[in-house]
Amino acid sequence: MERVTIVGPSGSGKSTLAKRLGKRFGLLVFHMDQLFFDPGWIEKSKEALLEETKQILDENEHWVIEGNYGKTLPSRLSKSTNVFFLDYPRRIYTYRVLKRLVQTYGKVREDMAPGCPERIDLPFLKYVWDFKTRRRDKLLKLVQSELPSNCKLVIFKHPKECERYLENEINVYSN
Repeated sequence: MERVTIVGPSGSGKSTLAKRLGKRFGLLVFHMDQLFFDPGWIEKSKEALLEETKQILDENEHWVIEGNYGKTLPSRLSKSTNVFFLDYPRRIYTYRVLKRLVQTYGKVREDMAPGCPERIDLPFLKYVWDFKTRRRDKLLKLVQSELPSNCKLVIFKHPKECERYLENEINVYSN
């Protein structure tokens, strides 16, 4: 694994997977949420986000980038060797988001931009709930349409599938 893009709904474990892959395979890890927000949850312009993403892609040979951000996906996918789509049931990622809110409320998570503490945000909760019905298919189509022929796409339907895959991949790369 050299250049990995991870997509999926909030709470699916994109950041956790990115950190695991980064540690195991010696890849730099980038979180799109860190790139997208300035302190105080101020959203950067699309142009600034695209430029920061381009800079990461141009300056680094090996990486994991997690997060959806559709405007940046074509450039990330064009350089990816592996793409993981965490396509879990709504009950799993919604529960994880709620659990995360309780555990980290008022704190800045390491995968978030500085100055962006965890908060209860009803529009975000609605975004999470609506992912499966409003965003999933569009995201999957975008990934499939932009996927280079030499890139491996793996869609995980459950965290256990992802875990089994990682165990197998780590064994393959260890031998």
